[in-house]
Amino acid sequence: MTAAALMLAAPTASASITGFDVMPGPMPGFGTGCTYTVIAHAGPGEYLSFYDSQDGLFDPAGAVQVGASGEVRARWTPSTPGRHNLHAAQIGSEKTLRIEVAAGVGCPF
Repeated sequence: MTAAALMLAAPTASASITGFDVMPGPMPGFGTGCTYTVIAHAGPGEYLSFYDSQDGLFDPAGAVQVGASGEVRARWTPSTPGRHNLHAAQIGSEKTLRIEVAAGVGCPF
């Protein structure tokens, strides 16, 4: 094989997040203390992290490996009302969502 053929045959690494979304809860809006599923799409086997610019927690925390489907899910629980900037990040790529959170709205009681 020539060098050009080897380059064409080599797999390319996808170092970008291609999608990021938050699934709504059972009621309209997003509320403090409620837990929501976040979903990001990236290359299988890559690692990405979720974080909230305000006071919110992700489970699992830290870097999460993307599964074979190209999708990774985590649970997000905002702790304070107001605007939250949620981030899905990996080296060289980041997606941001802006979410308004109310006090306790969106939780089943």
